[in-house]
This record gives sequence, structure tokens and C-alpha cells, in this order.
Amino acid sequence: MGDAMGFLGVSVHDAEVTGVRMNREKELLQLELVLHTLETVWVEFHGTEEWWLSPLVTQNVLFDIREWRAGMNGTAKYCADMELDPSWTKRVLAGELTLYELDPSVGLRGFVVARTATVKRTVRDSDGGSVQGVCAELEHVLREGWSRRIENGSILVVGPDSPDFISEVWRIARFIAYDAYVGIERLDAPDRAYRLTSRSGTGLEFQVTFRADGRTLDESSSGSTP
Repeated sequence: MGDAMGFLGVSVHDAEVTGVRMNREKELLQLELVLHTLETVWVEFHGTEEWWLSPLVTQNVLFDIREWRAGMNGTAKYCADMELDPSWTKRVLAGELTLYELDPSVGLRGFVVARTATVKRTVRDSDGGSVQGVCAELEHVLREGWSRRIENGSILVVGPDSPDFISEVWRIARFIAYDAYVGIERLDAPDRAYRLTSRSGTGLEFQVTFRADGRTLDESSSGSTP
């Protein structure tokens, strides 16, 4: 199977396609997506040589975007299944181009043949939009016994003080952090506490504080999210 989600750095599962834009001179194809966190991003295909996208209907929701590259099991078969022109297939299998599959839940489907694909995240407002976006992402990743709240304008995540507390912090960080920079530091506090700092390539930054509450999973599961 083609590589899913990881190569883009964000989850596009259940993302709605709200726009398609192309620039033939720059060989650029862009898809505007609204993620499950309600953040709007652009998936940009650079060095685009060919694409087929259809149908664009009233609702277009992605299940995933996958990449098929040279050396991956199934790439040649997928090229054949899509009835890709032999010249494009040859270049994909030679590693010159990548075939990107749009796998839909509803509506728009198809493929793009391009050199690379990247995600352009929109600049969030400075009035708390970033905090709200991260909180929305946390709702989808926090496991049983974990909770989050806002304290003094900052995000606090609390979880059971278990042996795997720090590994769970890293798991959450990999889900919500920007690609450009992510760091976790141990805080000088009575409880086990860590601060996650993450920055995007455009300079956007957020912080999340993680604190172990000292209770067992059973005890913490019985409480409600503040």
C-alpha cells in the first residue's frame, strides 16, 4: 500500500476539499482542505506533470492521500490500475516523479503525478486561533484518563502519573506539533511536568504544558474534563 498521511505531516482523514487551483506556468496544483480540526491548509503538488480529478460535487471528503514512489510494493500495479500513460509510469518507476492517490470518502477522487507534495498551513490569528486549533487536535488524540484545559491563556494537559507518561507526551507531540521544530523540556515543579514548544516554518509557535496528576488510570477516568 502507498504511504499514507505521514509524508504530508498532517492528517487529511475526513478533510473536506473546498477548492482546487492550478498554475500551468509554475507546474503547480493546489487543493484547499478544511481539516477535522477546522484548520484550512493547502496541499501543494510541485512539478506537476499530469492529473485526473473527478467528480467535484457538493460535498468532497477525503479518506486519505497516498503517495506511490519507485521501489514501493504496488506502485507499478497502481499505475496500471489508473491506466497511467506509459511515459508517466516509466518516470514514476525511475524515481523522477511520484504518483499521489486521492482516496475519497465522498466525492472527489483521482491522482496527481508530480515531483513533490507539501502542505501550506494558513497563518492563524494572534487572538487565540492557534490555541483553539491545538485544543481541537487534542480532542482527537487524548486517551482515556487524560484531559486538557486552558489556564491563564495557556494549554494544560493532565494525565495519569504512570511509567509511560513521558512516552505518551511524545506520542501526543508527534500528532499536534509543527514540522519545523518541536522540543520538550522538564519543568522545575513539584509534579512531573513538561513543556512542549513547537514552531512552524513561517514562525507560528505554540506551547502546551503536560502534568502528571499522581492518580491511577482508574481514578482519573472517573473524573470529568474541566
